[in-house]
Amino acid sequence: MIKLKNVSKSFRDIAAVRGVSFEIPEGKTTIVAGADGAGKSTIFKMLVGLVRKDGGDILLNNESIGNDYAKVTAVSGYMPERFSLYQDLSVEENLNFFSDIHRVPFKKREERKHRLLEKTGMLPFKKRRAGALSGGMKQKLALSCILLSAPRFIILDEPTTGVDPLSRIEFFNIIDELKEEGKTIVISTPYLDEAEQGDFIVFLKSGRVLLEDSIEHLRERFPARLFRILPKGNIFEIMENLGKNEAVKHNVYIRGKYIKLMQEGEDDFTGLVPHLKIEEEKPKLEDMYLYYERLEEKGKSENE
Repeated sequence: MIKLKNVSKSFRDIAAVRGVSFEIPEGKTTIVAGADGAGKSTIFKMLVGLVRKDGGDILLNNESIGNDYAKVTAVSGYMPERFSLYQDLSVEENLNFFSDIHRVPFKKREERKHRLLEKTGMLPFKKRRAGALSGGMKQKLALSCILLSAPRFIILDEPTTGVDPLSRIEFFNIIDELKEEGKTIVISTPYLDEAEQGDFIVFLKSGRVLLEDSIEHLRERFPARLFRILPKGNIFEIMENLGKNEAVKHNVYIRGKYIKLMQEGEDDFTGLVPHLKIEEEKPKLEDMYLYYERLEEKGKSENE
């Protein structure tokens, strides 16, 4: 298990990470989710020592690593947002190269290489030049390269950015298999639909933890009901009017042709929206993130 305690990092006058604390439980998939600039990549780089923290502590199995990041890197595989494959080498040659870097013995290299190529569906393409692979195949090759050293702890920084939807599904199928093998996985993503596939979620905003919880617990204790409303009339005019209503203005937003309304307590505000159709639906992580983000903003405005 890895734990961050009040970790901070600034770049000159920019506070990239501000007092971040959360746990990465063993044998589970933890998703660190947030928009660009939320601090995800900086946190991951601090975990492996590529960026030195300004303050706070990182613990591995409840023991502080201090400045000895080798304690983490010895048991982890880190895949940055832009993994440096050698474009002119074939798939197999890239795997051989990274095996040499990780000092994997030849016999183990061949066994692991074949298994990883099978697992990722890359075996038929092992002679193909890396530069000729699709975006999804490059990411699967990059993942295979870090798995050659058989790490227990896998750190993936936005692994599916720019990857087509089918390849994203295939990639997360591989992640599920790795979890079943007992691997501890932490993934950063700006895509909250991907976050649904994790066990634990850390919502980041502007370098701070907005919320940390197990996804199952988060769903069970979510305090609001969600309604999807097909509005009657001009959706923007309706939203403008709702924005003037203190009771609902923090809990309505547009998704496509629908207005979504979060409703707390016993009061029914759905009648405030001129509508053709109303349906209640189960909130997704995107809805929960927006709810807690707006709740925080509401609290800030009330305290000012």
